[in-house]
Amino acid sequence: MKLLHVIPRFLGGGPERHLLAMAAAWRNAGLTTDHQVAVLDPPISAPLLLRARKLGIKLLPAPNLHTLRAAIEAADLVEVTYWNHPRLLDLLREDLPPARLLIRCAISGSSRPQVLVRELGLLADALVISSPASGPTAAVQAARQANCPVVFIPSLADMTRLEGFLHREHQGVRVGYLGLVDPTKMHPRFAELCSAVRSPEVRFEVYGDGAWGPELKRRFTALGAGERVRFHGHVEDLNTAFSELDVFGYPLAEDTYATSEKSIQEAMWAGIPPVVLATNGTAALIQTDQTGIVCDSEADYARAIDRLAMDAPLRRRLGAAARNFAHENFDPVRNSARLRDLFESTAALPRRRPTPWPGRNRPAAYKFVLSLGDLAGPFAISLEGFSASTPQAVADADQTIANSSAVLAQGEGGVIHYRNTYPESPHLRYWSGLIARHAGKHDSAGQEFQAAVQLGLDPAQIPAPLIPRDQVNA
Repeated sequence: MKLLHVIPRFLGGGPERHLLAMAAAWRNAGLTTDHQVAVLDPPISAPLLLRARKLGIKLLPAPNLHTLRAAIEAADLVEVTYWNHPRLLDLLREDLPPARLLIRCAISGSSRPQVLVRELGLLADALVISSPASGPTAAVQAARQANCPVVFIPSLADMTRLEGFLHREHQGVRVGYLGLVDPTKMHPRFAELCSAVRSPEVRFEVYGDGAWGPELKRRFTALGAGERVRFHGHVEDLNTAFSELDVFGYPLAEDTYATSEKSIQEAMWAGIPPVVLATNGTAALIQTDQTGIVCDSEADYARAIDRLAMDAPLRRRLGAAARNFAHENFDPVRNSARLRDLFESTAALPRRRPTPWPGRNRPAAYKFVLSLGDLAGPFAISLEGFSASTPQAVADADQTIANSSAVLAQGEGGVIHYRNTYPESPHLRYWSGLIARHAGKHDSAGQEFQAAVQLGLDPAQIPAPLIPRDQVNA
């Protein structure tokens, strides 16, 4: 089978590692596959490049449209790894050759900016979701109405990293986090959630890199909990990292687009009970009080950690159940075989010409609004401006945009990502200015507002105190 995988980036995140794990599992099973991976937005991680080459995978970094069309025509099946990324959506707006398309959703898709929009379900010949939380999304509903197969298969984790895992005895109770250290991933009150834990024997172990590390350390110190937390940075040796953990504490941002998080799969595989918040897709992986604890509120998170800290038999019971559940549901060998069956059945379908997504020749801010589907809300109102809404409605929409979460403002597919991709867009510059002003970055806000006006935005929409009058028509 000749496959073309289309993926927005190849830097080492979960979707990239899933692809490599799938290719490795198929090779180990003796299945012959010709893999090409079109990476739309370089650079490419050097370690992942080397691993891909060892698996016989050919990478196409930043291919032009001619190269992509030729690769699509030559492939038996095209797999698109989907999340809201401007380069990927621009590709889907092109007139592409007939193909068989399997789309794997790498996001839960129910919160901005990572939305599983209706067009996605209509585009696919088969749709793979990686979280049950994706079920109500517009993409899944549209796919089902079009009689397109929708299959839930968790993303693949490389469980060979946990071969020979042994839990080591230690003093106290250790609660671990493994993942990106950034407010686009972690709960914005991560330090406060941890500091609210009362049990004096609890210590927190944070594994992972990210720009938020120094600020997070400062917050723990300011809360008087600096001695209760250790930051270890990036780690590849999971056996050592997990060997002294008693609980996996994974409170993520409310609007995170996380799905079948590999770190949760790995922790459960090792028998470490997870504690998560109910406000995102990760909760769908856990049966509360059976394989872990799902918390309905921030206050419940600290209570759950305290409860586990004081009850070693409960930790052991939940951990054992988590291990059994993970080995049954997250086994990469079994799930890679399910994926292979779906790939082969989809590759047997007739080719059909994809309908280009709307917005190809529209302004960049309009493309951003389209990427949010039914959740565009305030961005749609702000973009239409005074011609379609009252000044008060536009002002209210702009205030909502200014208050955007870190995920919506700074995460992939968010305002800043689109602004950096399309710096000539007046509305994207304007929205970036609103977000900067709300964050107290008034110089940056003024620069963004000035650029927005120079690029054609109505000066009446700019907050007057933050752009000098002599620069409005400069």
